[in-house]
Amino acid sequence: MDNKNPPYPSSQAPGFVAGPNTHQFQPQPAGYPHPPVNHSYPHPPPPPPYDANANMIPPGGHGGQQPTYVHTIVTAPQVGPDPASISCPSCQKHVITKLDYETSTKTHIMAGLLCLFICWPCFWIPYVVDTCKNANHYCPNCGAYIGTYRG
Repeated sequence: MDNKNPPYPSSQAPGFVAGPNTHQFQPQPAGYPHPPVNHSYPHPPPPPPYDANANMIPPGGHGGQQPTYVHTIVTAPQVGPDPASISCPSCQKHVITKLDYETSTKTHIMAGLLCLFICWPCFWIPYVVDTCKNANHYCPNCGAYIGTYRG
């Protein structure tokens, strides 16, 4: 039984084709797998060097002074239960804040206590009284959130 084409593909490396009595190297047509291509991509530039003295104010010319470091701390404005006169951090205008009251855990606890111990028909009172809720302050000019008073 002399078959020129085997019933299944050869398991030899690509580029080698079995001949009648010996293995011969024959180039394969271009296709898959693609021949290796030598691409030389340039390396990206290195990141800028780290400057440990970037947030340091140089001393005033005195050789013995220690360097002074500057730290900027941003804090939320202190707001209370009533509208506050404040400079808006977003639009930089001096405004009186607009309030939006929101129920909180304290509101639910007060309603639960009224329901259990004092008078169950009055459980709804904390939900309509603003002092039992959180007061969210907003800028009336730009609508930016300014802060919350948790009463």
